[in-house]
Amino acid sequence: MKKNTQDEFPIIVKKRGVTVKIYEVKHRDTVNYCVTYLGPDGRERRTFRDLDKAKIEAGKIAAKLAGFDAGALRLNGTDAQHYLEARETIANSGSQLSLLLAAHEFARARSILGGDNIVEAARYYKKHVEVDLPQITVAEAVRKFRDAKAAENLSAAYLHDIDVLLGDFADNFQCPLSSIQPEDLRDYLNRKRVGLVSKENRRRLLVVLFNFAKAQGWLRKNEGTAADALGTYKIKQREVEIYTPAELSRLLNAADPDFVPYLALIAFGGVRREELHKGLSWDAINFERGTITVPAEIAKTGRKRKIAMSENLAEWLKPHRFKKGGPIFAIDPRKRTAKVVNASKVKWKRNALRHSFGSYRMEQTKNEGQVALEMGNSPKVVKDHYFEIVDERAASEFWSIKPLPRGDRKIVQLVR
Repeated sequence: MKKNTQDEFPIIVKKRGVTVKIYEVKHRDTVNYCVTYLGPDGRERRTFRDLDKAKIEAGKIAAKLAGFDAGALRLNGTDAQHYLEARETIANSGSQLSLLLAAHEFARARSILGGDNIVEAARYYKKHVEVDLPQITVAEAVRKFRDAKAAENLSAAYLHDIDVLLGDFADNFQCPLSSIQPEDLRDYLNRKRVGLVSKENRRRLLVVLFNFAKAQGWLRKNEGTAADALGTYKIKQREVEIYTPAELSRLLNAADPDFVPYLALIAFGGVRREELHKGLSWDAINFERGTITVPAEIAKTGRKRKIAMSENLAEWLKPHRFKKGGPIFAIDPRKRTAKVVNASKVKWKRNALRHSFGSYRMEQTKNEGQVALEMGNSPKVVKDHYFEIVDERAASEFWSIKPLPRGDRKIVQLVR
Protein backbone atom coordinates (compact mmCIF):
# COMPACT_ATOMS: atom_id res chain seq x y z
CA MET A 1 0.00 0.00 0.00
CA LYS A 2 1.33 3.42 -0.90
CA LYS A 3 0.23 5.69 1.90
CA ASN A 4 0.69 9.42 2.08
CA THR A 5 2.27 10.86 5.22
CA GLN A 6 -0.21 11.14 8.11
CA ASP A 7 -3.03 9.83 5.97
CA GLU A 8 -3.06 12.64 3.43
CA PHE A 9 -5.90 12.09 1.03
CA PRO A 10 -6.46 10.53 -1.34
CA ILE A 11 -4.70 7.45 0.03
CA ILE A 12 -3.46 5.32 -2.88
CA VAL A 13 -3.41 1.52 -2.79
CA LYS A 14 -1.60 -0.27 -5.64
CA LYS A 15 -1.37 -3.94 -6.57
CA ARG A 16 0.40 -4.99 -9.78
CA GLY A 17 -0.71 -1.96 -11.77
CA VAL A 18 -4.18 -1.68 -10.24
CA THR A 19 -4.90 1.56 -8.35
CA VAL A 20 -7.57 2.01 -5.67
CA LYS A 21 -8.02 5.39 -3.98
CA ILE A 22 -9.50 6.33 -0.60
CA TYR A 23 -11.06 9.79 -0.27
CA GLU A 24 -12.02 11.50 2.97
CA VAL A 25 -15.60 12.75 2.71
CA LYS A 26 -16.78 15.29 5.28
CA HIS A 27 -20.46 16.12 5.61
CA ARG A 28 -21.47 18.38 8.48
CA ASP A 29 -20.18 16.61 11.61
CA THR A 30 -19.71 13.25 9.88
CA VAL A 31 -16.52 11.94 8.29
CA ASN A 32 -16.66 8.95 5.93
CA TYR A 33 -14.08 7.29 3.72
CA CYS A 34 -14.86 6.54 0.09
CA VAL A 35 -13.01 3.71 -1.65
CA THR A 36 -13.12 4.35 -5.39
CA TYR A 37 -11.80 2.19 -8.20
CA LEU A 38 -12.37 1.15 -11.78
CA GLY A 39 -14.14 -2.22 -11.75
CA PRO A 40 -15.39 -4.46 -14.55
CA ASP A 41 -18.62 -2.44 -14.75
CA GLY A 42 -16.99 0.97 -14.61
CA ARG A 43 -16.20 3.38 -11.81
CA GLU A 44 -17.36 2.03 -8.45
CA ARG A 45 -17.42 3.48 -4.94
CA ARG A 46 -17.79 2.03 -1.45
CA THR A 47 -18.16 4.12 1.68
CA PHE A 48 -16.90 3.29 5.17
CA ARG A 49 -17.10 5.07 8.50
CA ASP A 50 -13.87 3.53 9.73
CA LEU A 51 -10.61 4.37 7.93
CA ASP A 52 -8.90 1.09 8.85
CA LYS A 53 -11.78 -0.90 7.38
CA ALA A 54 -11.61 1.23 4.24
CA LYS A 55 -7.88 0.47 3.90
CA ILE A 56 -8.44 -3.27 4.36
CA GLU A 57 -11.20 -3.30 1.76
CA ALA A 58 -9.10 -1.23 -0.66
CA GLY A 59 -6.31 -3.80 -0.37
CA LYS A 60 -8.69 -6.67 -1.04
CA ILE A 61 -10.21 -4.92 -4.06
CA ALA A 62 -6.79 -4.09 -5.52
CA ALA A 63 -5.61 -7.69 -5.06
CA LYS A 64 -8.75 -9.06 -6.68
CA LEU A 65 -8.56 -6.69 -9.65
CA ALA A 66 -4.85 -7.39 -10.10
CA GLY A 67 -5.66 -11.08 -10.57
CA PHE A 68 -8.09 -10.42 -13.42
CA ASP A 69 -5.38 -10.75 -16.12
CA ALA A 70 -3.44 -13.60 -14.51
CA GLY A 71 -5.49 -16.49 -15.82
CA ALA A 72 -3.81 -19.38 -17.62
CA LEU A 73 -5.26 -18.62 -21.04
CA ARG A 74 -3.54 -20.15 -24.09
CA LEU A 75 -3.47 -18.07 -27.26
CA ASN A 76 -2.18 -19.03 -30.67
CA GLY A 77 -1.25 -17.21 -33.89
CA THR A 78 -2.88 -13.83 -34.51
CA ASP A 79 -4.68 -13.78 -31.14
CA ALA A 80 -1.39 -14.19 -29.28
CA GLN A 81 0.20 -11.44 -31.32
CA HIS A 82 -2.71 -9.08 -30.67
CA TYR A 83 -2.56 -9.87 -26.97
CA LEU A 84 1.16 -9.11 -26.76
CA GLU A 85 0.82 -5.93 -28.82
CA ALA A 86 -2.07 -4.77 -26.62
CA ARG A 87 -0.01 -5.33 -23.47
CA GLU A 88 2.94 -3.50 -25.00
CA THR A 89 0.75 -0.58 -26.14
CA ILE A 90 -0.64 -0.11 -22.63
CA ALA A 91 2.84 -0.32 -21.09
CA ASN A 92 4.25 2.22 -23.57
CA SER A 93 1.43 4.66 -22.73
CA GLY A 94 2.69 4.92 -19.18
CA SER A 95 -0.52 3.44 -17.80
CA GLN A 96 -0.37 0.68 -15.21
CA LEU A 97 -3.85 -0.61 -15.95
CA SER A 98 -4.29 -4.31 -16.63
CA LEU A 99 -5.40 -5.27 -20.12
CA LEU A 100 -8.85 -6.23 -18.81
CA LEU A 101 -9.40 -2.93 -17.05
CA ALA A 102 -8.14 -1.02 -20.06
CA ALA A 103 -10.66 -2.86 -22.22
CA HIS A 104 -13.50 -2.12 -19.80
CA GLU A 105 -12.52 1.54 -19.60
CA PHE A 106 -12.38 1.81 -23.39
CA ALA A 107 -15.78 0.12 -23.81
CA ARG A 108 -17.42 2.37 -21.23
CA ALA A 109 -15.92 5.52 -22.74
CA ARG A 110 -17.08 4.50 -26.21
CA SER A 111 -20.56 3.78 -24.89
CA ILE A 112 -20.77 7.21 -23.23
CA LEU A 113 -19.56 9.01 -26.35
CA GLY A 114 -21.74 6.93 -28.64
CA GLY A 115 -19.06 6.43 -31.28
CA ASP A 116 -15.39 6.57 -32.20
CA ASN A 117 -14.68 10.00 -30.69
CA ILE A 118 -12.61 8.93 -27.72
CA VAL A 119 -9.39 10.64 -28.77
CA GLU A 120 -11.19 13.92 -29.52
CA ALA A 121 -12.98 13.71 -26.18
CA ALA A 122 -9.67 13.11 -24.39
CA ARG A 123 -8.14 16.14 -26.07
CA TYR A 124 -11.10 18.29 -25.07
CA TYR A 125 -10.97 16.99 -21.51
CA LYS A 126 -7.26 17.74 -21.22
CA LYS A 127 -7.78 21.27 -22.51
CA HIS A 128 -10.96 22.24 -20.66
CA VAL A 129 -11.66 19.97 -17.71
CA GLU A 130 -10.02 19.41 -14.36
CA VAL A 131 -6.44 20.20 -15.44
CA ASP A 132 -4.59 22.16 -12.72
CA LEU A 133 -7.78 22.39 -10.67
CA PRO A 134 -7.72 21.61 -6.93
CA GLN A 135 -9.24 18.24 -6.07
CA ILE A 136 -12.06 19.57 -3.88
CA THR A 137 -14.58 16.83 -3.13
CA VAL A 138 -18.29 17.53 -3.44
CA ALA A 139 -18.77 17.10 0.32
CA GLU A 140 -15.98 19.58 1.05
CA ALA A 141 -17.40 22.08 -1.45
CA VAL A 142 -20.87 21.80 0.10
CA ARG A 143 -19.44 22.27 3.60
CA LYS A 144 -17.48 25.39 2.63
CA PHE A 145 -20.48 26.75 0.71
CA ARG A 146 -22.70 26.32 3.76
CA ASP A 147 -20.13 27.97 6.03
CA ALA A 148 -19.97 30.96 3.67
CA LYS A 149 -23.76 31.32 3.58
CA ALA A 150 -23.99 31.01 7.36
CA ALA A 151 -21.39 33.78 7.66
CA GLU A 152 -23.62 35.92 5.42
CA ASN A 153 -26.43 35.43 8.00
CA LEU A 154 -28.78 33.81 5.52
CA SER A 155 -31.98 32.37 6.92
CA ALA A 156 -32.23 29.10 8.79
CA ALA A 157 -34.59 27.88 6.04
CA TYR A 158 -31.94 28.47 3.36
CA LEU A 159 -29.26 26.75 5.43
CA HIS A 160 -31.68 23.86 5.99
CA ASP A 161 -32.09 23.50 2.20
CA ILE A 162 -28.31 23.35 1.85
CA ASP A 163 -28.11 20.66 4.53
CA VAL A 164 -30.88 18.53 3.04
CA LEU A 165 -30.70 19.08 -0.72
CA LEU A 166 -26.97 19.59 -1.17
CA GLY A 167 -26.27 17.04 1.57
CA ASP A 168 -28.07 14.46 -0.57
CA PHE A 169 -26.07 15.62 -3.59
CA ALA A 170 -22.80 15.13 -1.67
CA ASP A 171 -23.89 11.65 -0.58
CA ASN A 172 -24.48 10.71 -4.23
CA PHE A 173 -21.27 12.23 -5.62
CA GLN A 174 -18.33 11.22 -3.46
CA CYS A 175 -15.77 12.49 -5.94
CA PRO A 176 -13.99 15.71 -6.91
CA LEU A 177 -16.44 18.46 -7.85
CA SER A 178 -14.49 19.29 -11.01
CA SER A 179 -15.04 15.79 -12.40
CA ILE A 180 -18.84 16.17 -12.56
CA GLN A 181 -20.35 16.67 -16.01
CA PRO A 182 -23.78 18.04 -17.03
CA GLU A 183 -25.13 14.57 -17.86
CA ASP A 184 -24.18 13.40 -14.36
CA LEU A 185 -26.27 16.17 -12.82
CA ARG A 186 -29.13 15.61 -15.25
CA ASP A 187 -29.27 11.90 -14.47
CA TYR A 188 -29.12 12.65 -10.74
CA LEU A 189 -32.04 15.09 -10.86
CA ASN A 190 -34.14 12.92 -13.15
CA ARG A 191 -33.75 9.95 -10.81
CA LYS A 192 -35.28 11.91 -7.94
CA ARG A 193 -38.85 10.85 -7.28
CA VAL A 194 -40.05 14.37 -6.57
CA GLY A 195 -42.18 16.90 -8.41
CA LEU A 196 -40.95 19.41 -10.96
CA VAL A 197 -40.96 22.22 -8.41
CA SER A 198 -38.63 20.26 -6.12
CA LYS A 199 -36.36 19.33 -9.02
CA GLU A 200 -36.17 22.96 -10.11
CA ASN A 201 -35.34 24.04 -6.55
CA ARG A 202 -32.50 21.50 -6.46
CA ARG A 203 -31.24 22.64 -9.87
CA ARG A 204 -31.16 26.29 -8.78
CA LEU A 205 -29.24 25.43 -5.63
CA LEU A 206 -26.74 23.41 -7.67
CA VAL A 207 -26.20 26.40 -9.96
CA VAL A 208 -25.44 28.58 -6.93
CA LEU A 209 -23.06 25.96 -5.51
CA PHE A 210 -21.13 25.55 -8.77
CA ASN A 211 -20.90 29.32 -9.27
CA PHE A 212 -19.55 29.61 -5.72
CA ALA A 213 -16.98 26.92 -6.56
CA LYS A 214 -15.96 28.80 -9.69
CA ALA A 215 -15.48 31.98 -7.68
CA GLN A 216 -13.22 30.04 -5.30
CA GLY A 217 -11.05 28.80 -8.17
CA TRP A 218 -12.18 25.19 -7.88
CA LEU A 219 -13.64 25.31 -11.40
CA ARG A 220 -12.52 27.15 -14.51
CA LYS A 221 -13.56 30.82 -14.28
CA ASN A 222 -13.73 31.39 -18.05
CA GLU A 223 -16.18 28.56 -18.71
CA GLY A 224 -19.75 27.69 -17.79
CA THR A 225 -20.21 25.12 -15.06
CA ALA A 226 -21.83 21.71 -15.34
CA ALA A 227 -24.87 23.12 -13.52
CA ASP A 228 -25.15 26.04 -15.95
CA ALA A 229 -25.62 23.56 -18.79
CA LEU A 230 -28.78 22.12 -17.20
CA GLY A 231 -32.08 23.22 -18.65
CA THR A 232 -34.75 24.55 -16.32
CA TYR A 233 -37.73 22.39 -15.42
CA LYS A 234 -40.81 23.97 -16.94
CA ILE A 235 -43.44 24.13 -14.22
CA LYS A 236 -47.06 24.48 -15.14
CA GLN A 237 -48.49 27.44 -13.27
CA ARG A 238 -51.18 26.29 -10.88
CA GLU A 239 -54.26 28.41 -10.39
CA VAL A 240 -54.05 30.32 -7.12
CA GLU A 241 -56.65 29.21 -4.57
CA ILE A 242 -58.04 31.84 -2.23
CA TYR A 243 -60.88 32.20 0.24
CA THR A 244 -63.91 34.35 -0.42
CA PRO A 245 -64.61 36.96 2.28
CA ALA A 246 -67.56 34.86 3.48
CA GLU A 247 -65.43 31.69 3.77
CA LEU A 248 -62.65 33.42 5.66
CA SER A 249 -65.11 35.09 8.02
CA ARG A 250 -66.60 31.70 8.88
CA LEU A 251 -63.17 30.17 9.47
CA LEU A 252 -62.04 32.96 11.78
CA ASN A 253 -65.26 33.15 13.78
CA ALA A 254 -65.33 29.37 14.24
CA ALA A 255 -61.71 29.17 15.45
CA ASP A 256 -60.62 28.78 19.06
CA PRO A 257 -59.34 32.08 20.50
CA ASP A 258 -55.67 30.98 20.55
CA PHE A 259 -55.87 29.83 16.91
CA VAL A 260 -57.31 33.11 15.62
CA PRO A 261 -53.92 34.95 15.54
CA TYR A 262 -52.45 32.15 13.41
CA LEU A 263 -55.21 32.46 10.80
CA ALA A 264 -55.42 36.26 10.92
CA LEU A 265 -51.69 36.95 10.64
CA ILE A 266 -51.40 34.83 7.50
CA ALA A 267 -54.66 36.04 5.89
CA PHE A 268 -54.42 39.75 6.75
CA GLY A 269 -50.67 40.12 7.31
CA GLY A 270 -49.14 37.83 4.68
CA VAL A 271 -46.97 36.13 7.30
CA ARG A 272 -45.71 32.72 6.19
CA ARG A 273 -46.92 29.75 8.22
CA GLU A 274 -43.27 28.60 8.49
CA GLU A 275 -42.43 31.90 10.17
CA LEU A 276 -45.11 31.26 12.78
CA HIS A 277 -43.87 27.69 13.24
CA LYS A 278 -40.35 29.01 13.86
CA GLY A 279 -41.53 31.16 16.73
CA LEU A 280 -42.64 34.60 15.53
CA SER A 281 -42.98 36.41 18.87
CA TRP A 282 -45.61 38.77 20.23
CA ASP A 283 -42.75 41.26 20.53
CA ALA A 284 -42.77 41.42 16.71
CA ILE A 285 -46.17 43.18 16.79
CA ASN A 286 -46.19 46.89 17.59
CA PHE A 287 -49.80 47.77 18.30
CA GLU A 288 -48.97 51.43 18.87
CA ARG A 289 -47.38 51.88 15.43
CA GLY A 290 -49.53 49.28 13.72
CA THR A 291 -46.65 47.24 12.33
CA ILE A 292 -45.45 43.62 12.30
CA THR A 293 -41.71 42.97 11.96
CA VAL A 294 -40.56 39.57 10.76
CA PRO A 295 -36.94 39.12 11.98
CA ALA A 296 -34.27 38.06 9.50
CA GLU A 297 -33.45 34.88 11.42
CA ILE A 298 -36.89 33.36 10.80
CA ALA A 299 -37.73 34.99 7.44
CA LYS A 300 -37.47 32.65 4.47
CA THR A 301 -35.38 35.16 2.53
CA GLY A 302 -33.07 35.85 5.48
CA ARG A 303 -34.06 39.53 5.38
CA LYS A 304 -36.09 41.45 7.93
CA ARG A 305 -39.36 42.85 6.63
CA LYS A 306 -42.03 45.12 8.02
CA ILE A 307 -45.76 44.69 7.41
CA ALA A 308 -48.35 47.43 7.89
CA MET A 309 -51.15 46.10 10.11
CA SER A 310 -54.62 46.60 8.64
CA GLU A 311 -57.49 47.84 10.82
CA ASN A 312 -59.29 44.52 10.76
CA LEU A 313 -56.11 42.57 11.61
CA ALA A 314 -55.65 44.85 14.65
CA GLU A 315 -59.21 43.98 15.70
CA TRP A 316 -58.56 40.24 15.46
CA LEU A 317 -55.36 40.59 17.52
CA LYS A 318 -56.80 43.05 20.05
CA PRO A 319 -57.42 40.43 22.81
CA HIS A 320 -53.67 39.71 22.78
CA ARG A 321 -52.57 43.36 22.81
CA PHE A 322 -50.81 43.23 26.16
CA LYS A 323 -48.93 39.98 25.68
CA LYS A 324 -45.18 40.37 26.10
CA GLY A 325 -42.77 37.94 24.48
CA GLY A 326 -43.25 34.27 23.73
CA PRO A 327 -44.21 32.66 20.41
CA ILE A 328 -47.54 33.67 18.90
CA PHE A 329 -48.43 30.09 18.07
CA ALA A 330 -46.28 27.19 19.24
CA ILE A 331 -48.78 24.34 18.77
CA ASP A 332 -48.98 21.95 15.83
CA PRO A 333 -51.74 23.62 13.74
CA ARG A 334 -53.01 20.45 12.06
CA LYS A 335 -55.45 19.42 14.77
CA ARG A 336 -56.69 23.00 15.13
CA THR A 337 -57.13 23.20 11.38
CA ALA A 338 -59.27 20.05 11.32
CA LYS A 339 -61.35 21.40 14.18
CA VAL A 340 -62.03 24.78 12.58
CA VAL A 341 -62.85 23.17 9.22
CA ASN A 342 -65.35 20.87 10.90
CA ALA A 343 -66.93 23.78 12.83
CA SER A 344 -67.10 26.22 9.91
CA LYS A 345 -67.83 23.68 7.13
CA VAL A 346 -65.31 25.54 4.96
CA LYS A 347 -62.89 23.44 2.91
CA TRP A 348 -59.23 23.88 3.83
CA LYS A 349 -57.26 25.08 0.79
CA ARG A 350 -53.50 24.64 0.66
CA ASN A 351 -51.71 27.97 1.35
CA ALA A 352 -54.94 29.82 0.52
CA LEU A 353 -54.66 32.14 3.54
CA ARG A 354 -51.44 33.72 2.25
CA HIS A 355 -52.67 33.60 -1.36
CA SER A 356 -55.75 35.48 -0.16
CA PHE A 357 -53.58 38.18 1.40
CA GLY A 358 -51.60 38.60 -1.82
CA SER A 359 -54.69 38.72 -4.03
CA TYR A 360 -56.81 41.11 -1.94
CA ARG A 361 -53.82 43.29 -0.99
CA MET A 362 -52.82 43.62 -4.64
CA GLU A 363 -56.31 44.79 -5.55
CA GLN A 364 -56.27 47.22 -2.61
CA THR A 365 -52.87 48.83 -3.33
CA LYS A 366 -52.39 48.22 -7.09
CA ASN A 367 -48.68 48.16 -6.20
CA GLU A 368 -46.80 44.89 -6.66
CA GLY A 369 -43.62 46.40 -5.22
CA GLN A 370 -45.27 47.22 -1.91
CA VAL A 371 -47.01 43.84 -1.69
CA ALA A 372 -43.75 42.10 -2.55
CA LEU A 373 -41.97 43.82 0.35
CA GLU A 374 -44.76 42.86 2.76
CA MET A 375 -44.84 39.25 1.60
CA GLY A 376 -41.08 38.78 1.21
CA ASN A 377 -41.43 37.93 -2.49
CA SER A 378 -40.25 39.48 -5.75
CA PRO A 379 -42.54 41.95 -7.58
CA LYS A 380 -42.63 39.54 -10.55
CA VAL A 381 -43.92 36.66 -8.41
CA VAL A 382 -46.56 38.91 -6.87
CA LYS A 383 -47.72 40.21 -10.24
CA ASP A 384 -47.74 36.76 -11.85
CA HIS A 385 -49.71 35.17 -9.01
CA TYR A 386 -51.98 37.85 -7.58
CA PHE A 387 -52.69 40.51 -10.22
CA GLU A 388 -56.40 40.86 -11.11
CA ILE A 389 -57.47 37.77 -9.16
CA VAL A 390 -60.27 39.56 -7.28
CA ASP A 391 -62.38 42.64 -7.94
CA GLU A 392 -62.63 45.87 -5.94
CA ARG A 393 -65.87 44.92 -4.21
CA ALA A 394 -64.48 41.59 -2.96
CA ALA A 395 -61.33 43.33 -1.72
CA SER A 396 -63.43 45.87 0.19
CA GLU A 397 -65.38 43.03 1.85
CA PHE A 398 -62.18 41.13 2.67
CA TRP A 399 -60.53 44.05 4.46
CA SER A 400 -63.74 44.68 6.38
CA ILE A 401 -63.88 41.21 7.98
CA LYS A 402 -63.94 41.74 11.73
CA PRO A 403 -64.75 39.57 14.75
CA LEU A 404 -68.42 38.91 15.42
CA PRO A 405 -69.80 39.47 18.91
CA ARG A 406 -69.21 36.34 21.01
CA GLY A 407 -72.87 35.40 21.01
CA ASP A 408 -73.01 35.37 17.23
CA ARG A 409 -69.99 33.06 16.84
CA LYS A 410 -72.00 30.03 17.87
CA ILE A 411 -74.44 30.79 15.06
CA VAL A 412 -71.57 30.89 12.59
CA GLN A 413 -70.33 27.51 13.77
CA LEU A 414 -73.71 25.98 13.01
CA VAL A 415 -73.91 27.23 9.44
CA ARG A 416 -74.18 24.32 6.98
